[in-house]
Formats: sequence, C-alpha cells, structure tokens
Amino acid sequence: MSTNSSYKGGIVIPNPYPPKEIGITQASLPSKVVLSLNERMTEKAIPCVEVGDRVLTGQIIALNDDYNSVPIHATISGEVTSIDDQLIPHKSGFKTQCITIESDGKDEWVKGHNSTTDYLKIEPSELIDRIRNAGIVGMGGAGFPTHTKLGLAKNCNTIIVNGTECEPGIMCDDVLMQNYPKEIIRGVEILLHICRADRAVIAVEDDKREALNSLLLYNFNDKITIELIPTKYTSGSEKLLIKTLFNKEIPSGGFAIDEGFVCQNVSTVKAIFDAVIDDKPLVSRIVTVTGSAISKPDNYEVRLGSSIEHIASISIPNNKYSVRMGGMMMGIDVPSIVAPISKISNCIFINYESSDIDPKECIRCGACNQVCPVELLPQQLYWYSKSGNTEKAAEYNLLDCIECGCCSYVCPSHIPLVEYFSFAKALHRKQTEEKNRAEIARGRFEYREFRIERNKLERAEMMNAKKKAIKAKMAKEKSQKDKIAAAMERVKKKKGGSSAQ
Repeated sequence: MSTNSSYKGGIVIPNPYPPKEIGITQASLPSKVVLSLNERMTEKAIPCVEVGDRVLTGQIIALNDDYNSVPIHATISGEVTSIDDQLIPHKSGFKTQCITIESDGKDEWVKGHNSTTDYLKIEPSELIDRIRNAGIVGMGGAGFPTHTKLGLAKNCNTIIVNGTECEPGIMCDDVLMQNYPKEIIRGVEILLHICRADRAVIAVEDDKREALNSLLLYNFNDKITIELIPTKYTSGSEKLLIKTLFNKEIPSGGFAIDEGFVCQNVSTVKAIFDAVIDDKPLVSRIVTVTGSAISKPDNYEVRLGSSIEHIASISIPNNKYSVRMGGMMMGIDVPSIVAPISKISNCIFINYESSDIDPKECIRCGACNQVCPVELLPQQLYWYSKSGNTEKAAEYNLLDCIECGCCSYVCPSHIPLVEYFSFAKALHRKQTEEKNRAEIARGRFEYREFRIERNKLERAEMMNAKKKAIKAKMAKEKSQKDKIAAAMERVKKKKGGSSAQ
C-alpha cells in the first residue's frame, strides 16, 4: 500500500556512503561500558550500586522516584569501577555523572520474571510499567520516555510506527525491519492493546523495498497497514509524517496526541517486544557506522555504554578526522571516539577532516524558503536572528523551526542558518524568562506599593473613624453632663423654691 501525500519543502539527499550490502554485525563484548545517569529527557537517576560492587547484565544500577524517568541497567556483567563525571555526546559539551563497569567477560544476566506470550490478558497499565522498568525511551533520536507517551495516549485512535529513517546514510532501522519483521509486527500489536487504538500504520520510505516485503510477509493483522512514503528528508519528523500519511496538520504548539496520534520509532517498537515478551531490558541497540573515513559502512548491534572506538575500525591518525553522532544533518559533533554510545545513538559518522567554507553574504535567492519543510521563511528569520531581534523572529514562528538543516544545506552562500536559529531560540527563551521574571518582580513591587498605600488609607480611615467615634463619645458625654447639670439645676431651683415658702 502506498500514499501520494507529501508536504512542501524538504530535500532529496542520496546516501553519500552506500554499502555494497546491508546487514547486522554483532559487536564483541566491550571491556568496559560508561553509562550516563542523565537520560536526554528525564531526571537524573540516583546510583543504587557502589564502586566495587559486582553487577549482572540487565541489573538496575540507578533510578529515582520520578515516574517520568526510567531506570538505568548494567549492559554487561562485571565490577563497578567508578561513579564520576564524564564527557558524553551532547550539544552542551558538559560532563555528567556516569557509572563505569569493567567486564568480567562472562556476560551473566540477571534472572527475569515477567516474560509472557499472552499479553492480551495483562492490563495496559501493567504493560506500561514493564516498558518503564525496561528503561525504554524513544530510540529515533528524541529520547522521550516511552511509558510516559503511552500513559498520555488515552484518546489515541492511530498508532504511527516510524520506519522512515529519513537522514541520508543511516541504515539501522532499515536493517532492523529486514531482520526482525515478526518482532516488530508483534510489538505493534502490543501497542494496539495498550493504547486501545483502532489502527496502526507502519511508514516505510519507498527505497526500502526489502524492509517492506519483510513486514508484509509477517503482517496478518487487519488493524495494521504498511505505507510507502516518498524518500525525502525530513519525512521522519512527527508532524510531517502525519501530514504525509493523513494530510492532517498539527497546529503550531500542538502535539500529535492531541489529534489522536501516537508515534513510535521502529527500534522502540522492537525494544517494547523484547521487554514485554522476553522480559529483556534495553541494553543494546543497532548503530550504523559510516563516513568517508570508514572503508566499509556497516550496522552493529552493540551494548549501550560501549565506546565508539569499540565498533569503529579506523586507521587514520588522531585529529585527522571528525566524529558526528546521530546524522549528518541533525547530529551532534563528538570530541572523541572514546565517547559512549547511548540509547539514541542511531548512527556514527566518521569523516576525514575537511576545511570549512567561509560563509558569504546572503544573496536573497530564496532557496532556503523553498526547501523549509515546515514552511517558514528562513531568510527573514536569518536577518532577525543575526540582529538579535528575537521578538520579531518569534513573530515569524522561529520556535516552529525543527533545525533540520535543509536551509543550510542548499544555501549557496554557505551561511550556517541553523546555528543562527538555534542560538536565537535559546536567546529568545532566555529573554522571555528574564522578561517573565521582571514582570513577576514588577508585579510584586506594584502589589507591595499598593499594599502599603492601601494600609495607609485603611489606617487613615481607621484614625478618622476613631476620631469621629471619640468626638461622638465626647459629645455624648458632654450632652449627658449637660443634661445632668440641667437636672441638678432644676433640683436646686426646686429646693430653693421650697425653702422660701
């Protein structure tokens, strides 16, 4: 089944490093793993092990009481050798607390107790708890806790499984669908049971025919359909995927769940199957390793926390290559190949170093406007972002920018437009927060002044009322004294008159 719907903008970028064949290579057991306690979109986990402890594969080693967070599991068996701050792949470049485990070479697993084949007899809330306890987050790059998204899906009528993998060069989801179609279909059926949804759609790009055929071969569920969509970057973005499949737009600031959609990456669906059916926590993932410095691009199933160096075989001197994690367009630069692989590390690009091209002045060609997939005006946003006028940029929907990089890619002047937009968004948020704080402070000051003035008026009114009351009392007392004096005077006169007689 195919769809002719699409969206405006976007670009077609062929795989710059096409492999001769697509497969999965099982990476060897790493000698050590470094596991971050700060998942991308969850609260920091608290270690429940100490240095020197022996841990088993799949054992929980860190967690917290926040329900929206997920526990951290040991991905190998061995000894905890350190709990300290280490550098991980992140835009900020900051260090975060990590647990390091040295392998004992045994890969001894903790025993599971919740494996099942008849998940239909299990309440959705219990299945959601299992997914949380397995440490599953969105593996397409966002890293949003899966159990939280499913917990919000009370009004879901459609599940969308994202198998588009729109960034050029990434192949991990494609190979996953080819090799694990049965597990993916079963995972979708689990989601249908959890969300009580009416239907599920698996979206596959039209250049992934083998993946499509594999899924079709194992799909016997009338509620599940598989849709081919055009191979175009950035078709995998949630809102654009909904636009492509159903010609329905999610309004600015809105969410897919508000319109009855729940979107999950195909790798996340496979992890859900592993958690529910086999009681297996998320301890590994498939990662594409590619780039100009890689002689043979390949996909590796690797334990989380392994270093990039563990799976990337490169034979070039240090400082002669660059490392990028997550995609050539929207990924992040990594300072070293010893950095650990995380749940959202779908791809590693290792390229020969190339000299940067100096940006030139904007020639107002309008190419950026034509390719923007969310129909913004990058040229206008550029001028306002460059001048620091974030309020005006916000009026042009700066915050709707998904930072896909299409505009930067086609710019003939090589202007790093996305960098300007990213900085402008951060600046706008900062200015908005400062403005809100100033408004709160001004409100407090004005209320304080009002309260002081009100107290003065109330005190003055009270004093006036008190003065009036005193005057009234004094007048009343004087009146009573006058009456008494007058009465006494009458008595005297009466007595005087009686004496005279």
